[in-house]
Amino acid sequence: KINFNIGKSLELLGDRRTPEANRAQQFAMTSLNNLALMLNEALEQLQNAMKNSKPGSGKGQKQSMQQLQKMQEQLNKNMQNARDKMQREGGNMGTVPKGQMSQEFAKMAQQQQMIREALQKINKDDNKDGKGSLGNLNQMVQEMKQTELDLVNKKINEETMNRQKRLEIKLLDADKAQREQDQDSKRESNAAKEFPPSYQQMLDKFKKQQQGETELIQKLPPNLNYYYKNKISEYFKLLNSPNR
Repeated sequence: KINFNIGKSLELLGDRRTPEANRAQQFAMTSLNNLALMLNEALEQLQNAMKNSKPGSGKGQKQSMQQLQKMQEQLNKNMQNARDKMQREGGNMGTVPKGQMSQEFAKMAQQQQMIREALQKINKDDNKDGKGSLGNLNQMVQEMKQTELDLVNKKINEETMNRQKRLEIKLLDADKAQREQDQDSKRESNAAKEFPPSYQQMLDKFKKQQQGETELIQKLPPNLNYYYKNKISEYFKLLNSPNR
């Protein structure tokens, strides 16, 4: 349509049939405007695809959160077993007499420390210190520190176990949120990967038409002309980028 209307407009202008030429120009301008909008959409999808393909995003974070959740779940079970054993052996206040189960408590404290340090690393490296998709993880970090202190002091009471249940739920929620975001990113990435070929063909064809369209493009309103040329330039730069 663009090619036909441009040719028709130039032909009518040559015959001095100005009103008809203006109508043909208007049709061509409408088509050019639609093309510019499609180019803008293509540009945005390409940029999203390139961003989502960068290493170190999404997938690794999801696996880490999943691992932390499983580790916390197992630690909580071990702590509950230890508490049950304490109560059977007479530790009614949730504490263990000195010398008993020391090795087991030291191991559990070390496990909670490992989980906390891994969570801090995710928060810093992947979650932008609480500004990313996982939200603020600092409260979980502080609660884990309190659990470490309880375990060092060989203390597991009701307050400790309630805290552990909260931690497990929060880690489950964080894992779920990350998996949902990864699925959304994957859908966007797949859509963007399928998108460029048809636009590449369209742009190749349109590029061949540009030489004969120069006269009409120069007559377009300056704002549309600049927007249109700018979007084509940006899109070709992305298509030809060696990092794609």
